[in-house]
Amino acid sequence: MCLHAENKLIETEDIKIQCGIVQADSLSPLLFCICLIPLTEQLNRLNTVYKEHTTKTKISHLLYMDDLKLIAKSEEEHQKQIQTVKTFSDDIYMEYGLEKCAKVAFKREKQAHSQNMGVNINREIQELEQGKTYKYLGIEESEGIQHQQMKERLKQDYSRGLRMILKSELNARDKITAIGALTVPVLRYSFGIINWRTEEIKKKKLTEILDRC
Repeated sequence: MCLHAENKLIETEDIKIQCGIVQADSLSPLLFCICLIPLTEQLNRLNTVYKEHTTKTKISHLLYMDDLKLIAKSEEEHQKQIQTVKTFSDDIYMEYGLEKCAKVAFKREKQAHSQNMGVNINREIQELEQGKTYKYLGIEESEGIQHQQMKERLKQDYSRGLRMILKSELNARDKITAIGALTVPVLRYSFGIINWRTEEIKKKKLTEILDRC
């Protein structure tokens, strides 16, 4: 690596990246997505798709950055998907956090009991407990999206972030910039997923927060 400092060029020794890629730069997310393109292609080639009854949409997985959701119509097809992910992960020396993973089965749109799914001899993905939810892209789901529960949590996170910024010593311009960059995305991230109504969005007025500060 070469660094420019005080009108001279400093050349370092080779930097070996043992695991993952360097973070905190704009190139890292792009490189990460590029590395996972072969995984989604392999999952598509398995042809283990689930057809949604209403729209007839065929889908086998959802992948956004490092959040992966596998969808199959049977235990056997689900196991094939898991094995494909494991093989791919082993090949590129990437390890999924199984402690954050869960398996859930549905029959007639109701959660049904199923066995834990083994990844290898010593590790397995636990079944989601009855009444519990799992998170995908920060949204809690189970037999469907918990819309009301998520609305309350998002409102609290939005209000908390807004109060922190307004109480800070930033000038007016920087406060507006911080609100747009840090607090507005808290709600915007859920648009198209959570069934917000227009009146609910307008209800959280800035003046309400100002009165509390």
